[in-house]
Amino acid sequence: MAHLAAKLNIWVYTMDMSSMAVEKNGLFSINVDRRLSAKEQWEDFLHELCHVLRHSGNQMVMPDRYVDWQEQDATNFQLYAAMPLAMLKKLALPEQKNEMIALLSEEFQVTYRLAEARIVQIQRRVLQGIMDQEYQRLTESQFTRYSPANWSDSTRAIMNKLEQLKQKGASVDG
Repeated sequence: MAHLAAKLNIWVYTMDMSSMAVEKNGLFSINVDRRLSAKEQWEDFLHELCHVLRHSGNQMVMPDRYVDWQEQDATNFQLYAAMPLAMLKKLALPEQKNEMIALLSEEFQVTYRLAEARIVQIQRRVLQGIMDQEYQRLTESQFTRYSPANWSDSTRAIMNKLEQLKQKGASVDG
C-alpha cells in the first residue's frame, strides 16, 4: 500500500476507523482501518484508491443512486486491481473452483471472498462472450433466409413492382 500510494502521491494512514478516501485542496489521503486483517486492508486500500483515481465529490451530499454507482465502480475496480487478468493468465490454475479460489487468495494476498468474486466475474464474462457469439451466429443465419433466392413468387412479384415504380421516379421509402 505504502509503495503504491507513494508512487501516486497519496498519503496513507491506518487508524481504528472505517476505511475512506479524503481529498482536501487537491491533496489525497486514504485511511485504512487497522483493525482489519492484512488482506482486508489491501482490499480496502484498492477500493478507496478507485475513489481517489476515478471519482470526485463528497458522498455525504450526493444522491444515493450516484453514491451506489461509485461504490459499485470501486468494488469492480478492486477486483481488477487486486487480480489483473494479465497476471491471472500466467498462472496454471487448478480445475476445481475451490482450489482455484484458494490459489488466487494465496497468490494475490486477498480474501477468499474477493478471489471467489473475481472467478465468478471472469466466468460471467466468458459465458457472455459465448452467448454473444451464438446470438451473432443465429442472426447471421437468419439473414440468409431473406435473400432474393429464397423469396416466394408473391414476394418476387411485389419486389418487381416496387423496382418498376422506383425506375419511374416514385419514392418507395417508408
